[in-house]
Amino acid sequence: MKTKEFVGSMKINGRAIASSFSPDGSRIYTHSDEGQVFIWDVKSRRCLNKFTDEGCLHGTSIAVSKNSQYIACGSNSGVVNVYAHDDCIRETSPKPLKAIMNLVTPATSLAFNPTTEILAMASNISDDALKLVHIPSFTVFSNFPVFRRKLLYLAYCMDFSPRSGYFSIANNKGKALLYRLKHYSDF
Repeated sequence: MKTKEFVGSMKINGRAIASSFSPDGSRIYTHSDEGQVFIWDVKSRRCLNKFTDEGCLHGTSIAVSKNSQYIACGSNSGVVNVYAHDDCIRETSPKPLKAIMNLVTPATSLAFNPTTEILAMASNISDDALKLVHIPSFTVFSNFPVFRRKLLYLAYCMDFSPRSGYFSIANNKGKALLYRLKHYSDF
């Protein structure tokens, strides 16, 4: 097979807004504009399951945790639903473990850290609209971003370093901001 060779496609009803691979690369998760989530097998290109993101009218983002335990789905209303992965594979209307309502503009970016302890969620519609969520307790860190210091601006994408020691944010000002997460001793 040649590099960048087209190998196939998967069709959903409506527009595909966001997608994410499973950590092992065997599945693709797609969030549609209509709030449907499709789970695809990469080898066969068949849909393994389809479920409705609870309360979502317009899907905007999706992320799968590195340990494949959680799926996070962002919506146009700013709500981010976090689901148990196993429920999403089996059910067509799974109940979210938590609906996180700390963004007031569309949740356009989602990222889990490698240890699945933190979920970063951001909106590129409003300045400094970025929140970090502690996953085991589903509580939002109150100390990030630092208040009264306009640094983030519009967050377009973000990610964690392989051992979670760093957190990086790319913004609309052409900067890649780098934050040190001191809870993690390694980078």
